Amino acid sequence: MCGRAKEVWESLGLSVILEGITCLDRSGSVLIEKIIRRGGRVEALENVGFAEIVLVAGWYLWWERRQRVHGGNVESPSCSAMSILVLTRNYMNAVKKPQAKAKEGWKKPLEGKLMINVDAAFDTDSGRGATGVVIRDYTGSFIAAMQTFLPHVVDAPMAEAYAFRDGLSLAQQIGIHNFTIQTDCCQVVETMKNGGFSATSSVAIFDDCSILWSGFGNVHIEYCNRNANQVAHELAKSSFSSGNTCTWVDEPPRFILSKLVNDVTIL
Repeated sequence: MCGRAKEVWESLGLSVILEGITCLDRSGSVLIEKIIRRGGRVEALENVGFAEIVLVAGWYLWWERRQRVHGGNVESPSCSAMSILVLTRNYMNAVKKPQAKAKEGWKKPLEGKLMINVDAAFDTDSGRGATGVVIRDYTGSFIAAMQTFLPHVVDAPMAEAYAFRDGLSLAQQIGIHNFTIQTDCCQVVETMKNGGFSATSSVAIFDDCSILWSGFGNVHIEYCNRNANQVAHELAKSSFSSGNTCTWVDEPPRFILSKLVNDVTIL
């Protein structure tokens, strides 16, 4: 399991920090004490406690080892990393003072359904844009994601229409049919609920959306607020900054891991 532990640490982005602590030949108890005394927060993981995440990860890897010994299956390193982050965040939230207001964030779909979130980025001066799409199941587990760079876009509503089309395209690509698709753009929701009819510059894009839509079974569209759309927003922002177009299936990119965890963390 040593090799697997290293892969999990790399997925969490903690391998460099741990190598600095464990480079000296010391007993396990001394190293654990050093980790606890180090304390601090991991800024890249939205300020989760360093000692807390290492201790939770140690327990989780031990549990996975027992699963494997008894013939059970274990998750991929990135999925294990996400589970470790969720457990750590839940623990840290549990010991906090109760907050008066719960977050208005991502809400999981019904069991057996999938949730697709889409978002777009747009810059008026350059006329460039980007889209982000993420697909998750009812537990919040990652299924697939996409980011697409748009070198020429007329306006922000057109970028949002492209994002919606990309969401449907990714669903078609991986072969899913029973899902809800969410966007924080009211115009897209209203247009699709009106049969995809549009008298704007996005008419051709909505025509594509209508054709794709007709090929699915049990599908719904919903409006969501920006807080519920953070992962898709992060994907669009990354694509806009880098100019990259990418698709991920089963394994999420590291830069959205903390956002994925934040959406399924219990308050």
